Amino acid sequence: MPLPLKPGYNFDYAHVCRPPYFEMTAAEAYTDFYGIFYMLSGERLIYFPNSTVIVQAGEMVFIPKNLYRRTTYISDAPYERILLKFTDDMVSELFQTIGEEKYNELCEEHVVRFPKRTQNKILSILKEMEREWDSYDKYSELILKGLLNQLIILCLNERTVGGINMLELERKNDYLANAIKYVKAYLRENPSLNETAHQVNVSPSYLSKIFISHLHTPFSSFLLNEKIAYAQRLLRGSKMNMTEIAIEAGFSSSSCFSDCFRRSTGLSPMQFRKEETPDG
Repeated sequence: MPLPLKPGYNFDYAHVCRPPYFEMTAAEAYTDFYGIFYMLSGERLIYFPNSTVIVQAGEMVFIPKNLYRRTTYISDAPYERILLKFTDDMVSELFQTIGEEKYNELCEEHVVRFPKRTQNKILSILKEMEREWDSYDKYSELILKGLLNQLIILCLNERTVGGINMLELERKNDYLANAIKYVKAYLRENPSLNETAHQVNVSPSYLSKIFISHLHTPFSSFLLNEKIAYAQRLLRGSKMNMTEIAIEAGFSSSSCFSDCFRRSTGLSPMQFRKEETPDG
């Protein structure tokens, strides 16, 4: 079991490069601290208790307290990542301002994505953190707290969901933003229009209208596109079989998955995997 934070510390910064085929032999427990996992290069498959995600370069995973996770390889390439761990003391003032539920939103998105300009901003903050961590003194925790808060606010404001800037989407329509977050968080359960509308406290007819007016697509098409996009990521980057991918992407069966995938892409899932992966 990997060690938690050092005694007397409220923060930890780890910049690691791993060789091909590196695999965690045991799950890591996040007990009384949070985590932020940022992929610099390569890709990893992360197992959580109720989900499996693929993280690629420029993407981030926010980890809540009281959770286990384990990562493994999905290709023969090395990878490089930064892992931050921090306690409530580092974010208590931030949570008082924005609400802890905002951080939980990032956790529930599983993989958080950003445009290239935001990735550059993230790297700049992480480099400042690394410099401060490498020369740690009595002022460092205060400086790192400010940088961590800045990083979380940046991620909240500039992340993209379905290719859309989340801050702009929330300004335009909170119901739509919350519906998209719900769909992405529970994609494996194949959420229906009625269920999603219930979760965001609007009628199904109203939610259907705002999907069409703001995204120019019906809810059903948006849901299917999200499922196909996630299935493509699993086909490219994992060794899962078709039944496993169908389940993870929210399809009722492997045959339903295959039919929907072929209609959307013009290829069967197996053909897509063969064309998109070097080893075929």
